[in-house]
Amino acid sequence: MISTKNIRFSYNKTQEFIFPDLYCEAGNTILITGDSGKGKTTYLHILAGLLKPKTGEIEIDKTNIVLLSEKATDTFRGKHIGVVFQKSHFIGALTVLENLEMASWLATGKKHTKRAKKLLEQLGIENQAFKLPSQLSIGQQQRVSIARALMNEPKVLLADEPTSSLDDKNAEKVIELLTFLSKEYKAALLIVTHDNRIKERFINKITLI
Repeated sequence: MISTKNIRFSYNKTQEFIFPDLYCEAGNTILITGDSGKGKTTYLHILAGLLKPKTGEIEIDKTNIVLLSEKATDTFRGKHIGVVFQKSHFIGALTVLENLEMASWLATGKKHTKRAKKLLEQLGIENQAFKLPSQLSIGQQQRVSIARALMNEPKVLLADEPTSSLDDKNAEKVIELLTFLSKEYKAALLIVTHDNRIKERFINKITLI
């Protein structure tokens, strides 16, 4: 699970973001919405430990990550936080399967090949395992991003605009897969989006103003 309290952040002296508190149990989903410039991606990066807030607490599985050092935060993120970025970032010279194995190896020192193959099968792209990421469609790349985010069975799954570059059919599939897999892996799921196509699917929402 994940909870936050009194999170404030600023890039400079003239603009400060004050983010609402949130609480999300394992297997549940919260949608974070808001107009452009309201700090949706900034909030997600703070929750992922990629940015350090000026004040506040972020508790994930009883650990306040704000108090961790940069190195400890990186280690914690690798083991407990999965992030699906708006733009996929893969190692271009590695196959899809090797990219997933690398994600587990960097976090645990082990290549969890069986788990990688299972995730690819669950996401319906097992036949893409030995292709390079550049050979995949945008929709397939997004599914690989989800698989990579789940490789280390995280406590929290964060998705930044996961449907923004997808057509209606693929957007629907990605949201269904995210919610299904977050429940199966017992991860709290937070989705940052401005996509009106998916807003009505979720009861739990936070709107940044």
